[in-house]
Amino acid sequence: MESLKGTRTPLCDYITQVVDARLAVETNDQSSISHSYVFLEEQLGKGLLFILRYPSGMKLDAKTYFDLYDIIAPAISKEKTMIRPLTFQLVPIDDMPIETSVGFFFPWRNGRASRLVGSIGEILSDYDLNQEIPIMKGMAAKTNVRSYLITGNTGSGKTETFKYFEQVFSKTTNRSGTKPAKIIIFDSKKGAGSRWAKRNNPEIELIVPKEGDRPEDYIPRCNRKLEQIVSEMNHRQDELYNFSNRITTDANELDVPPIWVMFEEFEGVTLGMSPRSAQIQDLYRLLTLIALLGRESLVGLCITSQIARHDIIPIQIRSQMLVKILLGVIDSTSTAYLFGDLSDNIPLPIGGKGSGIISINDGYHYGIEPVEMPTIYER
Repeated sequence: MESLKGTRTPLCDYITQVVDARLAVETNDQSSISHSYVFLEEQLGKGLLFILRYPSGMKLDAKTYFDLYDIIAPAISKEKTMIRPLTFQLVPIDDMPIETSVGFFFPWRNGRASRLVGSIGEILSDYDLNQEIPIMKGMAAKTNVRSYLITGNTGSGKTETFKYFEQVFSKTTNRSGTKPAKIIIFDSKKGAGSRWAKRNNPEIELIVPKEGDRPEDYIPRCNRKLEQIVSEMNHRQDELYNFSNRITTDANELDVPPIWVMFEEFEGVTLGMSPRSAQIQDLYRLLTLIALLGRESLVGLCITSQIARHDIIPIQIRSQMLVKILLGVIDSTSTAYLFGDLSDNIPLPIGGKGSGIISINDGYHYGIEPVEMPTIYER
């Protein structure tokens, strides 16, 4: 791991005072006053370094890391948004003697991202959708990630979030900008996302139940469509393998448009059927292929569900979803399936629909952040 350098700033002094006050309640022998630790701002502004001086009774372990996060994040939330990594970050410190040569790294960014509000055209006017997908003002997901999982209780804003991504994805194009993306929505409930597409964007393909359909009738139709998508995905991979001279590449080189596979209320698709049935297993197999192999072929996957339980969204699918959003109630029960053993001490927005937490695994983000999804006004 690359060594990091840091400098002492007034913010570091403030953080030191905050932590000292908290630790003074718990122990008398570990404080910055006795030179046991120091806080430094990482020299490129990416985050905060906590450097412990050895020997010390304090451990550089996960508990200490997340305890410090819980103390610092609320205290500096007006000036910095501390991002909660999924695992604790132990890093080497450059230009330090051996007793202070390792420490914690807490990633942050300046200020707080804010909710995007306006018409879809107004919101997207400042972004190149072939480079990034806007989430908030100050937060966007790079398009090298093409798998989104959105969960939340009823009334959390999950449907509006689905509609937002539906509109954004439909405006992505091939590299030359001559062909729009292909959007396929699978919706067993014929919900708001499908109704919006039917009335406002007839180019979106809707895979919805026919009148009188049972799950045994609907799921095979879903699987047949997914088979076609996987076939196109494999064709694009073959094209890249046979004709591209580049080692690191994707289907943008072929100038083909993205394909977005979107499932609204995924639990409704499989409702009433055994997860062990051949039809459901085929569905899971096809979605796993898309989630695992879709990035290079420009085939994306977006799923919404009230909860991401193992019997609803299998681990092999869930583990491949690189953007994870949890809206509404944030507690140990709701976070367990997306973020594991997550405390409820992340500083969250005041509330309202579309508020929650997000992780973006695109190589530019570090962990879990608070999120407020866009508010779209119809014009």
